[in-house]
This record gives sequence, structure tokens and C-alpha cells, in this order.
Amino acid sequence: MGIEGKLFNNKIDFVVDIFHDQRNGIFQQRVQVPEFVGVVSNPYANVGKMKSYGADGNISFTQDFTPDFGFTLRGNFTYSKNKVQNWEQAYLEYPYLEYNNFPYNSIRGYQAVGLFKDEDDIKYGPKQTFGEVMPGDIKYKDLNGDGVIDDYDKCLIGQGDVPKIYYGFGADLQLGDFSVGALFAGNAKADRCLGGNAMYPFNDGSGITNLFANITDRWSADNPTNQDVFYPRLHHGNNANQNNMKTSTWWQKDVSFLRLKQLTIAYQLPKKLINQTFLKSARIYVMGTNLLTFSKFKLWDPELNTNNGTAYPNVRTYSVGVNVSF
Repeated sequence: MGIEGKLFNNKIDFVVDIFHDQRNGIFQQRVQVPEFVGVVSNPYANVGKMKSYGADGNISFTQDFTPDFGFTLRGNFTYSKNKVQNWEQAYLEYPYLEYNNFPYNSIRGYQAVGLFKDEDDIKYGPKQTFGEVMPGDIKYKDLNGDGVIDDYDKCLIGQGDVPKIYYGFGADLQLGDFSVGALFAGNAKADRCLGGNAMYPFNDGSGITNLFANITDRWSADNPTNQDVFYPRLHHGNNANQNNMKTSTWWQKDVSFLRLKQLTIAYQLPKKLINQTFLKSARIYVMGTNLLTFSKFKLWDPELNTNNGTAYPNVRTYSVGVNVSF
């Protein structure tokens, strides 16, 4: 359902749309099949169900004071969310293990409650079942209270890496023969769970995997109570620290951002100068793309679809050009 219109002698132009999408009968492998049915593997059936909903729109405002002086402001906004209504699962002992009533592709993992400070902290805490644990390793929350950290302590963490909000805004200013245009773009309500060799230094056993510039921001035995670090205890080798490699809130980072996507400065050559040539018009411009990015996440471009930075980044470019017409 949408509405669009223009107001105040077309100075304001807007479009707003609201959507709701219901999907039933999604193809999914069955898990609640009785053994007496006698199938070798569980069959697929149209049993899934989910919905998505949201709104998007854009608006612009134009004000011309004189033929050579005016401006335009514009903005756009999109909000989108979804929820799984039926995802067939086997019997679950705890409600937080369910996929129903949560967004599709939600990230599930462990809730990190800090780092182990010493051997007593390990001894008197819940038993973690991911190999040997030492001071400086990540400590996880025992959700079901059974004294053991295992798959039954996984839950929904974060909002997922698909942003729920996309937005942008910009402006064009005309001042005589000069014009300036700027475009900002960004997203919000998105986070990413980091992982992979580049995030686990020396994981391949030879020390040749990537190291980021923040490698010194790590737990150290010289200051074992310091919890305000990026990396837990470092290790060397493929299987040296499986505990710290688990998907958890420790590695969950906010990847929302706002970017100055484009900035253009132009000069239109005066008509009295153009009239002395064979040209009808000529415009000189300087344009920059991906000039600035504002984000809490600093390791790599937050717009990249990667958990460990191993993707080619967006390129910052500068252009100088001339537009002419004959």
C-alpha cells in the first residue's frame, strides 16, 4: 500500500510504501517423522511459514529563489523485518533453542560473559566442553544452569548481518555558475559475528595468516584482570584454542555505518564566454566517491559482506571532467 504526492506548488515531492508479505508452504526437510514410517532419510515437504513487513519512502524539497540560486534536499528510508512462523524442529528442551518467532538467518551462539581471570575462575565456573581452557580464554554463560557449557547453551545473538534499516540523504546547491552536490548513504540495525583464520591469529600453525593492526589489543598474563580487550588469549596452531573460536557475542560487532558516498563540485562556464565559441554549454566538475565513512567498526569497510576482512574494499575515487554540448 502506498501514497505519493506533491505539495506547495511541487516544492515537496514524496512517496511512501508499506508492505506485508506472507509466505506459506515453504519447502523444508521434515524432522518430526515417526520412526515407524520406515524412511531412510526424512522427506521434504511444504511446511515452512514466515512473514516479512516494513516500509520505505523518499522525499525531496526544492526551493528556487532566483533562476541562478536554489537548492534541493532529498532523503530516503527503508525498514524491513521478517519472522519465521513455522520451522519444523525436533522436540526442544528450552524455548530459546527455537527458530520460530525469530528472524530468518538469525545468528546463534554463546553469550560471552568475559574472560577467565585465573585458575580458580575456571575451577569454580561451569565446565566448558571445547577443549582445554586457560586464563584469558572466553567464558560463556550457562543458560540452562546445568553446570556445563554445550550446544544447549546456544541462543539468538545479535540482529544478523542483513540491515533492517537503509537510509540516505543528500543536497544540491546552485549558486550562480557554481553547484555543489552531496550524497550520504548508510544502514543500521546490523551486526556481524567475526570469524575465520584472519580473526584467529596463527591459527594455521605456521603463523602466516593475516594479522590486523589491532593485534596488540589483547589479553595478557601481565594484566590478567583486564577484560577491555579485542582479542582473548592468543594461541598457535589449528587446534590450540577451540574454545575461543566458537560463535559468541565476544566476536559480535556493530557494522552499521554512514558514508559520504559522493561529493560533486561543478562550474558552469558563463554564456558570454561560451557564445564566443562553437559550444552551446560547458561544465567543469570535480567528483569524489566513498570519501568518508563513519562507523563504530574500524577493522575494514563495514559494508563488505565478510566475517574476516578477506574481500576487496570499496575504492575511494576522485574524478575531474568536462561536460560539453554542441
